[in-house]
Amino acid sequence: MRLTDRITTQGRRLFQLRGIMPLVLLVPLWFALQHTARFEQRWGQHVEDLWLLGCACLSGVGLLMRCATVGYAPAGTSGRVRGAPGATTLNTAGMYSIVRNPLYLANAVMWLGVALGTTSLWFAALSMLVYWLYIERVIAAEEEFLARHFGAAYDSWVARTPCFLPRFSLWRSSSVEFSLRAVLRREYPALIAVGVLFTLVEFVSATLLRGQSVARWFITDRQWVIFFAATVAVGTFLRILKKLHWLDAPGR
Repeated sequence: MRLTDRITTQGRRLFQLRGIMPLVLLVPLWFALQHTARFEQRWGQHVEDLWLLGCACLSGVGLLMRCATVGYAPAGTSGRVRGAPGATTLNTAGMYSIVRNPLYLANAVMWLGVALGTTSLWFAALSMLVYWLYIERVIAAEEEFLARHFGAAYDSWVARTPCFLPRFSLWRSSSVEFSLRAVLRREYPALIAVGVLFTLVEFVSATLLRGQSVARWFITDRQWVIFFAATVAVGTFLRILKKLHWLDAPGR
């Protein structure tokens, strides 16, 4: 089997495991969190909170990138497809006019923010390496599917649009209006993930590695408790609205 064919085959398998792939980093994460504990001991809680806030903002940028992509995407594209690559429409406008994989780029930015939140640069570097090795194969599988289904139109788009690093000079506005309902319906899981992951980093570092009691942590780090509660509450509310079909948007 050719190397490119092997990578594509691996990508089809990994496509089905997108939701659980971060689990491969659990062991390195544990060691990285020990660095987080030492960081606070050296620089103090105020500096650590500012660092985490900056990292959360970075992840927020990734979330906004996802929202900009999904909000302008017509039906048949940018979905949370499970099982195998699939699309009925080739989207080449909006975010897709400057980069072919804006959602995967946004995910990379979000995860980089979380990884840097551990204050461990080696863990952030390892996370990006693992993510790239994984997403490169998923992209290869998707590209093979798109090339078969869209032919010359896809080849033309590939020829002018970079795979992962945006080229802003290529921007072309989408022909559809921004749909806030589509964004709220499809991106609440990402919002919950940001709230849970950042709070988990701070909670584990404080309680399991620095020996702080849970009750004490709720008092000294109540801002993270509020952050966690707010993101989960908003995400849960949006999920309920989705189940009630109040966030349905025709054609999106």
